Amino acid sequence: MEETPEFIPISYLNAFAFCPRRFYLEFVLGEMVVNEFVLEGQQLHERVDQPGRMSREEKQQWRRIYLAAPVLGLSGYSDLLEANSHENSAAGLVELALAGQLYPVEYKKGKLGRWVSDHVQVCAQALALEEVLHLPGGTIRQGFLFYFGSSRREVVELNSELREKTLAMLAEARKVAACNKLPPPITNRAKCRDCSLENICLPREAQMLQQKLRLM
Repeated sequence: MEETPEFIPISYLNAFAFCPRRFYLEFVLGEMVVNEFVLEGQQLHERVDQPGRMSREEKQQWRRIYLAAPVLGLSGYSDLLEANSHENSAAGLVELALAGQLYPVEYKKGKLGRWVSDHVQVCAQALALEEVLHLPGGTIRQGFLFYFGSSRREVVELNSELREKTLAMLAEARKVAACNKLPPPITNRAKCRDCSLENICLPREAQMLQQKLRLM
């Protein structure tokens, strides 16, 4: 048993929700493959990851906000915090959140509505933000996902079900990160096909080996 990590980065929680084996390869073993799809995502994010505050279409926006929530054990960046604050442009983040006007927005390379792991990432940002701003749980009621491939925003309702799922995944990710054992491969071929680590993970080969060992 290895030492339990103090913080799980929010982006790696997305990786865990997508595939625990990928999470272990990336977070614990430090594996990373920069292929054309990863590079494309990095380039798209460069357009929106410039830190700063601005007003746009009767909204306030804060880009590239770092969040560190030691009670939850979560840390990471929010691509964008946005507030419908045209009525009170001088309000602070706490006041905006309590008024139900503040929400996180996460940018993604792909198309709308493919993986629940993206919802978990937005929820984790909201949970961390509530801790950082000393807000009651449930204050931030929704977030958004913007998919470059669809050029659309998807509303993410931060209800009790998603919050419980996110906290459960965070607890499980911490356990997996503390174990000296690579999780078994998943069986979702679509996820494996879209994963940059497929040639390192070797999911089909690992499953074939497991089957042979069971037959011995």
